[in-house]
Amino acid sequence: RTLSYLKISAASNPAAATMMKSLGASAILLAATSSSCNAFFSTTTHKRPSSSSLAATPILGPINEDIFSTTPPLRIEGNSLKTWSGFQSDRVQVSIKSMGRPVEASVELWQTPSYIPTKFTVECEDGSENIVHSLIELPPGYPVTIAVYNTEGQEFPMEVSVSDSNSGSALDSFAGWRPILVQGDGTVKAFNLADDVEHVEILLTTQTRNMKAYIEILKGPNDDNEIIEVDTDNAYLHPFYTVIQAAEGCNTLRIKNENSVEFPFEAYVRPCEGVVEEERQQFNYGGPYF
Repeated sequence: RTLSYLKISAASNPAAATMMKSLGASAILLAATSSSCNAFFSTTTHKRPSSSSLAATPILGPINEDIFSTTPPLRIEGNSLKTWSGFQSDRVQVSIKSMGRPVEASVELWQTPSYIPTKFTVECEDGSENIVHSLIELPPGYPVTIAVYNTEGQEFPMEVSVSDSNSGSALDSFAGWRPILVQGDGTVKAFNLADDVEHVEILLTTQTRNMKAYIEILKGPNDDNEIIEVDTDNAYLHPFYTVIQAAEGCNTLRIKNENSVEFPFEAYVRPCEGVVEEERQQFNYGGPYF
């Protein structure tokens, strides 16, 4: 192929013919090397993934956004506790909101009077904009209770709906998505969200290990719109799934592993409910945004 290429070049360019005669074998070797390099770079060049793979979509996870209509919420006053039991499914949806006031709550799964396999706390500035939708996996064959504390003052009530979820598991809804490994010892992963992302789905899971995670969404430096802290003894049996509302404009989602270095976990993050401009990335997996 190289000799044919040189013959064609020499026939069409007298200067190339003169150079080929003067250089001899060196010209053939140089042309072959150049041709091989060009072929290598043309076959190994990878284009940056387009935004279509990260495009915002409708919420695909097993969350019922109309839960407050189908299951009327109960009002929980400040410094008060309410419990739910008698579930008939493998998972339960817990949704919390308020009438524009701050929310500070603790949600626990009671398996026995003294055993709490999973719990999480949530804080947000405005419970009407930052509505909490979370899913709790239940252990099969055991009677359980969901307890929701309102840890705010008496002047800050909130409304809570708890109901069975007959949809599939959250992990099944992320089939085909690449998880992000979050190592222990305070490792932080950050995701910059475009200004047209309205919700973010988050799933945290492990391989039969315990998990301590810290999730926050930032509007600006040190401006936490919502904070969630998760503590579970086995995130494989009790993965944590939630949908976080993104405020208007650009936001940053941060996920921190508060456990020791021996206990990493996997994080699935999916932006949703937004119209994306072509070739616009929804969030990045690293680089200068960390």
